[in-house]
Amino acid sequence: MSSVFRRARAAVLAAALLCVPALAPSPAAADPVLPPSGGVLYVTNAVSGDVSSLAIGPGGTLSPLGTPVSTGGCTLEGTGPGCTPRGIALTPNGATAYVVNSDSSTLAVFRVGVRGALQPHPLLVETGKEPWGATVAPNGRTLYVTDTADRTISAYRIGADGTPSRFAVFRTTSDHPKQTVLSPDGRFLYLSYADADETEDSPARPITRYAVLPDGSLGPPQDVAKAGPANYGITMSPDGGLLYVTSNVAQNVQGFRVGKDGSLKPVPGLPVSVPFPVGLKVTPDGQHLYVSANLDTGSPPGGLLGFTIHADGSLTPTADSPAPTAGTAAVAITPDGRDVFANIQDTSQVVAFAIGSGGTLKQAPGSPFSTGGKRPLSQSLAVRPVPAATPQ
Repeated sequence: MSSVFRRARAAVLAAALLCVPALAPSPAAADPVLPPSGGVLYVTNAVSGDVSSLAIGPGGTLSPLGTPVSTGGCTLEGTGPGCTPRGIALTPNGATAYVVNSDSSTLAVFRVGVRGALQPHPLLVETGKEPWGATVAPNGRTLYVTDTADRTISAYRIGADGTPSRFAVFRTTSDHPKQTVLSPDGRFLYLSYADADETEDSPARPITRYAVLPDGSLGPPQDVAKAGPANYGITMSPDGGLLYVTSNVAQNVQGFRVGKDGSLKPVPGLPVSVPFPVGLKVTPDGQHLYVSANLDTGSPPGGLLGFTIHADGSLTPTADSPAPTAGTAAVAITPDGRDVFANIQDTSQVVAFAIGSGGTLKQAPGSPFSTGGKRPLSQSLAVRPVPAATPQ
């Protein structure tokens, strides 16, 4: 890239950041925002450059809360109106949402309206190069963003009104950091890595652990386990005792028991075979794991697989797994554990299921549902958290 182009790109980004107003103070910033009775599902749409807000109804049905809102932040290098929004995270009180714009290296900060819809004209905050994922600490005070092209994690302090300010950047131990997950007590942050160019001949990928210090900064990185190449997804059980990762290249899900010191020990009997897995989530009761998989819609056995989690962390397929749907890349589960959602990126839809006895799935009437945008990718789904009982 020429020096002239770099200066032009920097000027456009600076102008974009300066022209977007700061978040206006609002009672909703400090107090919980009341969503529809069934909650709200948010979907980032990479190609149309926006975010959809969908009200969750009985049985997992979805209905739009207005039209998708732009994530902004396009630069001379951008490929779309919002420059490929990917990961999304929300504060515990559900008042603020954070969406990364990968191609423009910005973070879009949204207010959440009284009905749960994201409000237009987000504040834009600069990130490292090519941000991918976003995670908010359980106490709501810190936001972590993976900067996949910089091999870093950016840490932001979250103000009382939800505004983030970057205070530190931490190096990773490998290239292309993708997704982070925090232990429920907030003591440890775990990181997975993935690159689209990885093949079966690529080396195993590390899982990196950071100790989270009282001020939200991270201690030195330590590689505490390994999994197959292209670990796009990582998740933990609600009690923090189990951690699972996907390998898109090895086509499996690996599991680990988590020690009190944050160490990882492989679960006996794993990995379990899953066709081209990407995202995954554990249900709030810790009894089931759902995995998005099979991006090739022309191949069996479907795009959402369910597993029962046993006491030792091992997995067995649920009775009706896989669910009959096209290939998926992201999973979200409601806080009450009643419904599960997965994106269908090729058709810009969300497939929805009610979770029944034994983790079996009943497809919601009218599913799959259109996002109203175009092409949701990995880490594109988030369900609005249960409003906090007290302010952050």
